[in-house]
Amino acid sequence: MVDDDAVFGEVVRVDGVNAYVVKAGFGSSRESGIGEFVGVECGGSVVVCVVTGVERSIPEDVVSLLSFEMESKYLPYSSDLGRSYYLVFGLGVLSRSGVRYGVRVAPQVRSRVWRLEDDAIRKFHLYDGGVSVSYFNRYREALGDDVLLAVVDELWRVLPEAQKMLVPVRKYLRGGGAL
Repeated sequence: MVDDDAVFGEVVRVDGVNAYVVKAGFGSSRESGIGEFVGVECGGSVVVCVVTGVERSIPEDVVSLLSFEMESKYLPYSSDLGRSYYLVFGLGVLSRSGVRYGVRVAPQVRSRVWRLEDDAIRKFHLYDGGVSVSYFNRYREALGDDVLLAVVDELWRVLPEAQKMLVPVRKYLRGGGAL
């Protein structure tokens, strides 16, 4: 599946078959952005997900002990106090037998999560010899136009052959659904 070094977090909450909260590990080398693709292990397959948001928290009992001046100086350097949680949404499943759009089984809590490599993103989006973003219509309401625009930007980078198809999609999403 994936090397332990590539893992940047684990599922800590499952809010449905498609929606998960991922706690970022402290060893993570960089932030994930909205629209980036991640993989979640699930029964020998990979649930292909997109990052839809981020939440950060600092325990209130710690914050209340520090003055505002001390908080701004101390907290950015404390790796144990702040936590980042990524909201991710499952789009489909990538397995040895192929690609299936849609998710039927949610991953388990504590499942490993990693950033998908470009090859996996390409494999998920190349279907029957062409580029497929069939999940756009299916999940447009759940993901929102801003996340889908970020996905288009990511696909623009990974699938240069899809750029001609993505131009009207980008225009449509930027126009709020009107061409």
